[in-house]
Amino acid sequence: MIFRTREEAGRKTAELLEKYRGAPETIVVALPRGGVPVGAAIARKLGLPLDIFFVKKIPSPYNEEAGIGAVSENGLMQINSQAVASLGVSEEYLRSWAQEKLEQMRAKRALYDRPISDFTGKTVILTDDGIATGSSMLLAAKALKEAGAHRVVIAVPVAPSELLPLLREVADEVVVLHPDPNLMAVGRFYQDFHQLDDREVIEILREFGG
Repeated sequence: MIFRTREEAGRKTAELLEKYRGAPETIVVALPRGGVPVGAAIARKLGLPLDIFFVKKIPSPYNEEAGIGAVSENGLMQINSQAVASLGVSEEYLRSWAQEKLEQMRAKRALYDRPISDFTGKTVILTDDGIATGSSMLLAAKALKEAGAHRVVIAVPVAPSELLPLLREVADEVVVLHPDPNLMAVGRFYQDFHQLDDREVIEILREFGG
């Protein structure tokens, strides 16, 4: 399955979420930046509000592209214990990077002029443009639950089939339009997978009151 754009992927994913159309106390929450156009398409189709939630990976000291953990904007941290032990990463390193990532997320939220929402009692449809390793999505789901969400529904266009049991452990419901047994890169499912800039995200959020 190949999507032309993230918006198309969101519209098709929304077709599996019809039971949430106009549902009270329900909100679509996207992981920026790539998840925002997906979330916007879902929110439009279901007549729901759209919001965002930040999660940032903590990089390996030897390869900034490789994550050894992640931190959510409400301070929940998840660490890959095996990677941390094998690389000999110190607690100080993890704390320092977590603090830096929290500051980055605060700055980005200020740039978007979007105060963090109160998720207490809400049903949250949590989305992104796809799932690769699952670390960000798993942490986001846990963090939103900790923030008081009543239910978390993970809904994405693509994800590795083998991750579905893990996702179901942290979410009340998991909706994946295209589970793939050999998912190597989310981008290969899109004709247009450009890196969104902040201007595009701000424009989308403005449509939903942000």
